[in-house]
Amino acid sequence: MSDKSLEAKVKTMESEIRSLKKQMQRLEDIEAIKRLQCAYGFYLEHWMGDEIIDCFAKDNPEVSGTFVEGTYKGPEGIRRYFRGMKEAPPEFLHMVMQVSPVITVAEDRQTAHGRWYGYGGILSHATVPLDPAIMAVIYEMDYIKEDGVWKILKLRLLMHYAYTSGRTPPEPPPDSKEAPRERPKLTPDEWAEYDTQYPSGYIYPFHYLHPVTGKPSTEAKRNAGLKLKPSPFKSRG
Repeated sequence: MSDKSLEAKVKTMESEIRSLKKQMQRLEDIEAIKRLQCAYGFYLEHWMGDEIIDCFAKDNPEVSGTFVEGTYKGPEGIRRYFRGMKEAPPEFLHMVMQVSPVITVAEDRQTAHGRWYGYGGILSHATVPLDPAIMAVIYEMDYIKEDGVWKILKLRLLMHYAYTSGRTPPEPPPDSKEAPRERPKLTPDEWAEYDTQYPSGYIYPFHYLHPVTGKPSTEAKRNAGLKLKPSPFKSRG
């Protein structure tokens, strides 16, 4: 084999190694993001506020959490939301499975987007300030890498469906040592303008293009034809 032929072969192998290394790094990023999101779900189960807050980017002004009532902005907003329940009683159980992820990592591997289904239930008791429910949600997430560690930058939740039996657990009797059911006060920095919950027909915008055609999906056109009702949450704050 001539020197030129050997040199060309080495360059080809080096190029292939760089390509494989890039693919491996991207897969490692995706797995780290999956682990982060699933850990968030397990901490949510018992409303472990400090652990949940630590899943978010630290001291980043772009951090936010958007829920049915509105958006909590900045690190202070995230702390206010997840510490709204000072201490969850032992009877509290809020299981939301994080499933069916579609994750898109940026070319520089410093930011990423993800879309997930969340499905599960809330178990309730006289000491728990929430009614028992089965829920299905959509998560649209932004992630950022800080000091080599993936964290949540923006959490957006669309309450797709929530079913309650309508049978709210009774309040503890007056002489009970149990704490009363006190619903957390809603304090978003920006209130939701419309009610996008089921059966509104609203489709939360997809962060990714169609994986086969490469074209944008048609949710914007469909959403434009909806007659959404005003959000009912501001009056509950």
